[in-house]
This record gives sequence, structure tokens and C-alpha cells, in this order.
Amino acid sequence: MIKICTLLFTFSGILLYSQVGINTQSPSGIFHVDASKDNPSTGIPNATQQTNDFIITNDGKVGIGNISPTSKLEVDGSSTNKSAYNAGSSNIIDFSKSNLAYTSASAGAFTLNNIKDGGTYTLSVRGAISGNSNFTSSGFTFKSVNNNTTIANTHTLYTFLVIGDIAYVYCVRGL
Repeated sequence: MIKICTLLFTFSGILLYSQVGINTQSPSGIFHVDASKDNPSTGIPNATQQTNDFIITNDGKVGIGNISPTSKLEVDGSSTNKSAYNAGSSNIIDFSKSNLAYTSASAGAFTLNNIKDGGTYTLSVRGAISGNSNFTSSGFTFKSVNNNTTIANTHTLYTFLVIGDIAYVYCVRGL
């Protein structure tokens, strides 16, 4: 019985306040990684020290380069796609693959899947036939700033800025 009580007492602190720190002696959240091992042993790391940190806070927010994120995911620095999504010759574009996509399809009706409020997406249309493009996506209305006729055998870039349920479209043609 004494052994059981000793074990319970020993591990009760872990159950009540459990944080994991990798390369840091004083984690600032549930999970905290200090990639360069440059954080102080006590206290809060300064802005320079935080640039190489990764954290998951007690309320589930993730910070990269910032140990006090205010959004679900906050990146202090740049983030890029591994690569642009090649849709082949399809007019159905899946933006879950990347927020940059291209197609060899000519101008026409395009269906955009997996766009989200707050997102910015770019589609390069590289078809051989000129024309106008229009876009649909479930739950969104598209408003075009300048939907110009494409020029055959050139690249036309469409940028979509999604705010609420409106996707604003901006077109650059003839590249």
C-alpha cells in the first residue's frame, strides 16, 4: 500500500501540470521545441531566440517562430508551398493540393474545390484557345475585377482573394 501511495504521489505532479520541452528547460506550452537550444533556462525567450521555436499552447494554438500565437496557426517568417498543383488539362482545380495551380486547359468554366474564407489562390491557365473564364465553387460567389479575354498560347493568371463567401477575381493575361 505504501508503494502505491508513493507512486501516486510521485506521478501526480505530471498529471496535473504536464509540459514537454525539447532543447528547453522551461517550456512555454504543452509542447515546446527550441531548435537552436538558445532559450534561457528560466523566463521567456526574447524575439531573436523565438525565431527557431515551435510551440503548441495550452489552448491548442500553434506558433512557429513565435511562442505566443494568437491564431490557430501563426508563422513568424515566410511559408511557401512545396510545389504548385498541376491539374493537367482539367478544368476542375483542387486547391487542397496547393494554393498555386496551373492547367493546360483553355479558358472556360472552371470549378474550384477546397477554397476557404481568408485564403488567397492563384491559377495559371495555359490553353491554346482564347476566351473568357468563369469560376464556381460551392458556397461562394465570384466577383471579377477585370475578367479579360485570354490570349491564345499564353499564360493567364487568375488570383482569387476569398473574404467570407465572396471570391474576388483578378486577371493578368498574355504572359
